[in-house]
Amino acid sequence: MDEENPIHSSELEVNGEYFCISVYSSAAGRYFAKTCLGDGDVIITDGRSLDDALAKHENLLPLAIGTRELTHSYLGIPRRPRGRRP
Repeated sequence: MDEENPIHSSELEVNGEYFCISVYSSAAGRYFAKTCLGDGDVIITDGRSLDDALAKHENLLPLAIGTRELTHSYLGIPRRPRGRRP
């Protein structure tokens, strides 16, 4: 997987915040969608095609974001300001 050159990039809006999704392909023919939620916090999903990986990622990303928000709230971790996430 060449992490310097995604084959697709897009943004997904979740609760007024925008998250960047980058999709990469591997030499084995798999596709990986990746979003960075914070320092050391990355969500990666894979699929058989670009569309498959992207669809899975777009469906799972709101759940991942919501779970982190609940966990941070429970632990008393301050929330980052809303906006665009690289």
